[in-house]
Amino acid sequence: MMRDLNAELSRMSDLGQLTGQAVESVLVACGWAGERRNPAKEWATTWSRDGAAAWIQSDGPSVEVEFTLWYREVGEERLDLDAYMDELYDAAVAELPPVVERLLSGALVPRLEASDEDLTGGADFIEHSAWRVADKVVLAGVKQDDTDTPVQLVVVLREYGTDQVRRSRGGVRAASVSPAPAPPPPPATPATAPTVPVRACPSTGPL
Repeated sequence: MMRDLNAELSRMSDLGQLTGQAVESVLVACGWAGERRNPAKEWATTWSRDGAAAWIQSDGPSVEVEFTLWYREVGEERLDLDAYMDELYDAAVAELPPVVERLLSGALVPRLEASDEDLTGGADFIEHSAWRVADKVVLAGVKQDDTDTPVQLVVVLREYGTDQVRRSRGGVRAASVSPAPAPPPPPATPATAPTVPVRACPSTGPL
């Protein structure tokens, strides 16, 4: 049971720039609880709601927002570690299509643009789908940052053209890219997306 992120992503994609303070305002309006773990930053970096987690990453001025909807810790004491990891990756990848489907049926649909570009921003994913949203990128994917870190299903929002280069995973399954499903065609007269101020998020149920 995963949280629907359409409200959060729609409001963040309306922002002129993904600054830490602006993203924080959206998360607060959407009912997320934040924790300011880094006193050097002017915004809370760690957030939680309904079993999901969110992180505001980078020092700015533009930031990246990563939502974790599913994760599993890696148990290293296994007789057949390779088979165990394959099962873990398969379990994570199986959770990805419903997340993609929800993104393709939500508030972002009129603005989602499928692209042949590499929209990962330099990050490694086991499998992912990504779209342009004007000057931003929305990505849903499965990743493992290192061999001893959890396998995660994440949704990422960042500004287009910003590369968040991360460590490649040693010894994990080679990444495969799922072509981003094209969003349905927009209505004949799409509504103009509002620009800030941030609106309160409606109550949304689990996926």
